[in-house]
Amino acid sequence: MAAAQSAGAEQAAARAWLPGAPVLEVGWRTDQFNRNAGARESELGVALPLWLPGQRLASAQQAEAAAAVAQAGASAQRLQLAHALLEAAAAVQQQQLALALRTAEVEAMRQLAADMQRLLAAGERARTDSLAAQAELLQAQALLQQERSELQSAELQWHSLTGLSAIPPLEALQAQAASGADPTTTLAQHPLLREALARSKWAQRQLALVERSRRAAPELQTRWVQQVEARGAAATQSLGLTLRIPLHSPAQHTPQLFAAQGAYAQAQARQQELERQLQAQWAQQHAALAGLQPQIAHAAERAGQLRERAALIEKSFRSGETALADWLRTRAAAAEAESALQALRLQQQIAQARLQLSLGNLP
Repeated sequence: MAAAQSAGAEQAAARAWLPGAPVLEVGWRTDQFNRNAGARESELGVALPLWLPGQRLASAQQAEAAAAVAQAGASAQRLQLAHALLEAAAAVQQQQLALALRTAEVEAMRQLAADMQRLLAAGERARTDSLAAQAELLQAQALLQQERSELQSAELQWHSLTGLSAIPPLEALQAQAASGADPTTTLAQHPLLREALARSKWAQRQLALVERSRRAAPELQTRWVQQVEARGAAATQSLGLTLRIPLHSPAQHTPQLFAAQGAYAQAQARQQELERQLQAQWAQQHAALAGLQPQIAHAAERAGQLRERAALIEKSFRSGETALADWLRTRAAAAEAESALQALRLQQQIAQARLQLSLGNLP
């Protein structure tokens, strides 16, 4: 908002007929303190600063470039906010998933501990099995509390960023990709790159304005004088015009010119560097997303196999053919594989949203 208001003020100043404010001059002279012959003089003048040749056009173009910078900067800020919202929402959803998996683990351990206690009372299991099941339950409950604490921390981060308690689904924070869109063409419209281009254009216009401002603004002065030569003499009036043209001063202008040239070169270098960075970021996000699909396929196959193995070992354990420790290890491996699979699927959604943001597409 402040940048847009500043750019609007610059445009209004560039459209003005004068490059600066007029100056009012008022003077009065008398010989009362020396000859005392009754001579006196009153003077009223106005000095108007004038544009140098080409300076007004250069100033208008520089103001337009400043407005473009403000507009591009607003889009860049929206993109940065979208990045922050995505990461905050992703952190919450990752912790929600971890909490859900850990809650299911606690419920399973609670059921197992109850079964072991019942079988111990019936004399069908040793006390060591019951104690082992109770220990596993306590460990799962401790990890559950840790997951709750981490989820609360992620939710507080989201609330501090948005002021909201509800967490939107990741699809709401993901831009829809245009079908058949060329990434190179899309990157050319990236808000950060457009902002860098606008700043480079502004630096170029600023350089042109400095080149047109090689000397101070000339002044057109109009002056009205009323004069009385002596006491009793008739007053005379006169009106005059004066044009003041300051001469060129290299000592004052050259540092400004060098500074503007340096700023323009720096803006161009920043634009080129940012273009390379954005291309590299998109390539990294694209590779990360592409690599997740085979990982998910392998993780799904592994989780299915371990789930089936855990079911077989559970039957063997229930029939008394397998020790509790073996069953717990098998079940833990199956739970870890299922957790990894769910985490990868969520990571895929996050990677898709990150890929669209790396192209500069806003949700």
